[in-house]
Amino acid sequence: MRPGMIILLILAVSAIAFAGCTETPSMSSQNGGPVGIGGGSFATGPTVTLPPEQNVEIQVNEKDPIYATITVVFAGGKGQIAVRDILVRVTTSDGKVTEQHLPPQKGSEVVFKGTKGDDRLEVTVTLTTGATYKIIDRIIPYRTRG
Repeated sequence: MRPGMIILLILAVSAIAFAGCTETPSMSSQNGGPVGIGGGSFATGPTVTLPPEQNVEIQVNEKDPIYATITVVFAGGKGQIAVRDILVRVTTSDGKVTEQHLPPQKGSEVVFKGTKGDDRLEVTVTLTTGATYKIIDRIIPYRTRG
């Protein structure tokens, strides 16, 4: 064999060997699950309770069995006047992250397009004081009728 062929063969084998080593840390979560754009994952984190005088209720409906939509409703509460913003984030099972702002008026709602798999829902409330609280972080399963 000629030396040029040996060098090409070594380069080809090296390229194949290193091809699987190109994944960056942001492409997978620490537990090996999928991570969407924006850092969403399916490992739910801790939540906190709002102070009693600033408590609000956020209602999360079951995922629609036909269209897989997720509806989140602001149900009011004692601290409704102290809420500046409510950020609702859904990470779908295919890794897509969607965020919407839920107006802090009783009865207002946002609807997300979910998947026919498990999706993650996070709700973060920002008060007029500037304090931020993640009050909901849970998996929303897909359930069929019956």
